[in-house]
Amino acid sequence: MLRRAYRNDTLSSAQVFRWHKAFKNGREDVEDKHRSGRPLTSKFDENMSKVRSVLAKDRRLTVRMIAYEVEMSKDSVHRILTNVLCMRKICAKMVPKNLSNEQKENRLKTFLYFHTRPTDMALCNFLFPKIKQQLKGHHYGTLENVQKAATQVLNNLTEQDFQNCYQEWQNRWGRCVHSQGAYFEGDDIKL
Repeated sequence: MLRRAYRNDTLSSAQVFRWHKAFKNGREDVEDKHRSGRPLTSKFDENMSKVRSVLAKDRRLTVRMIAYEVEMSKDSVHRILTNVLCMRKICAKMVPKNLSNEQKENRLKTFLYFHTRPTDMALCNFLFPKIKQQLKGHHYGTLENVQKAATQVLNNLTEQDFQNCYQEWQNRWGRCVHSQGAYFEGDDIKL
């Protein structure tokens, strides 16, 4: 009945029986008994700074090598790296899982630099299918023969072929602008 009302905020039946037995045997306080030994986190800050400094020197070190150098267990070092420092191993380097704002900005600038224009919007992409269609199914043997055949196909293209290429390009740009950049080839967008 308590489980239905309070869900996971209630004690389990086994824990209730243990507490009942303890109070029945004379226990009067509900505080935990004092435990001997130091808490697990007593040297945590010191260990974390050791791991951080070793990692700052060389990010290519393995967890085992870091553990050996700071004289800690491999599991403790791994826990510090993944949970506290939020790092993971990528391409033999420990890197942050979460990027800082500066790193995010740099990534965005790099992406925008290389992706200023969608590749399917390049004008030549509308001409290549026509060229490939005529070159397909032939074995040319050497690179020179391929170049000669491609040059011949290009020379045989008519003015109308180029006009169609420009018209298809304009249509695709129009659909992309109309959908505010959320356009994928094959979407049925009417202008």
